Amino acid sequence: MDLLERYLQAIGQSLPPATREDVRNELRANLAAQIDDSAEELGRPLSEPELAALLKAHGRPEVVAARYLPQRYLIGPTLFPFYLLAMRRVLPFVVAIYFIANLIRIAATQNGLGSIAEGLVDSAFQLIPVIFVWLGVMTIIFAIIERTYDKVGKALNLDNWNPSKLPPVKPSGDEKQRSLASRIADLAFHCLWMAYVIEVPRHPFLMFGPAVSFIANLQVTWAPVWHTFYVAFWFLLLIQLGIKIANLFEALGRWRIPLDLTAKLYAIALTGWLASAGTYVIATGPGIDPLQLAISNHWVGLSIAIVLIFMVLDLAVQAWKYLRGHIPLARLAF
Repeated sequence: MDLLERYLQAIGQSLPPATREDVRNELRANLAAQIDDSAEELGRPLSEPELAALLKAHGRPEVVAARYLPQRYLIGPTLFPFYLLAMRRVLPFVVAIYFIANLIRIAATQNGLGSIAEGLVDSAFQLIPVIFVWLGVMTIIFAIIERTYDKVGKALNLDNWNPSKLPPVKPSGDEKQRSLASRIADLAFHCLWMAYVIEVPRHPFLMFGPAVSFIANLQVTWAPVWHTFYVAFWFLLLIQLGIKIANLFEALGRWRIPLDLTAKLYAIALTGWLASAGTYVIATGPGIDPLQLAISNHWVGLSIAIVLIFMVLDLAVQAWKYLRGHIPLARLAF
């Protein structure tokens, strides 16, 4: 039985002194019973290789000792759901704040659409270490709460909840369907918006207000790129009109978000094309300073580029809201 004692000794080295002997005595009794049963089946005492095989099947000494140690977690099962919830809810805000801050910095320091695009690409790559740092900070915070939960963590009242305050049951399906009245109102508002857009070329006052007379005296006019943009924009409005008509039918409701995302993607492509045009206003008379005209075109292009960035951010947020419901985050709770 020397091999058994050596096995128990190896297990005891990984156990605290207070419980070492008790655990070893318990294991000795259990293993001795298994050895006796095996010997009775064979009708003879076990050989050393057979005893070694039995002990190997029982488990590595360090692994067996870990079964008798207190369970240790970086973030335990009580706080882990709140940890995942914080990650899901806070991460989009971290990304949005990061890009808004960088957008302000890039817009203030870069000139030209190419420089702005290059700055955004650099910011996207720099976002990766920022996210890792944020994840590390959040993990450390929850790990500290885990270690101090008995003394400090219970002050958060995580166990103090009232079942009667749970939210009502949501309709079945991937998303809550809007009422028919709200969908009809949305369609009606879009039709009014289309009527407004179609009247703007004939009545510039609808866009510029009283400033239209001042603009008329500047001896400038819109570049041809705006005419192409107007036609393409009308195509976008027609796509959105079809989507809103489809929304009236509940059977097509599950396609609403994918269609909306597709329309947003088309709008981003259209705005990106406009941002790359470079020339937005042209002179109609000799009294225009070419430098002032170039500055005006630069700032119009910069404004369009900023709008494009916000459109991309909006698409990213909407896509995340749609896709996160299809990501099996529960499997991450290991």
